[in-house]
Amino acid sequence: MKFLCICQYGHSRSVALARVLHGRGHQAVPVGAGTSPAAIPLLADWADHIVIVQPQFLSAVPAAYHKRTKLFDVGRDRWSNPYNTELLDIFTKMVVTEGW
Repeated sequence: MKFLCICQYGHSRSVALARVLHGRGHQAVPVGAGTSPAAIPLLADWADHIVIVQPQFLSAVPAAYHKRTKLFDVGRDRWSNPYNTELLDIFTKMVVTEGW
C-alpha cells in the first residue's frame, strides 16, 4: 500500500509515521500541511491512503480525497524528533489497529 502522511511541517510526526509504515513494507511519503498547494493533490493521487495527525490538517487535503483520509490524532508535536520511541510506539499501535 502507498501512504501520504501529513503533519504540520513534514519534519516530525509525518516522518515518524512514514518510518513505521516503511517498517511494515509499505511505501509512505511524509509532507507538511503547508507545503506547495500542488504537491498534496499530486501525492494524494498516488496514495492509497492519506493519514493526517491532527484534525485541522484535513483542510490541506482536497475534498475529493477525504474518503481516503484517516485521522491518527496524536495532538500537537511534543516530540520534535521522528525517532522518538514514544511517538513510534503510538503510531505502531495505530497502524496495527488499522491492519496495515
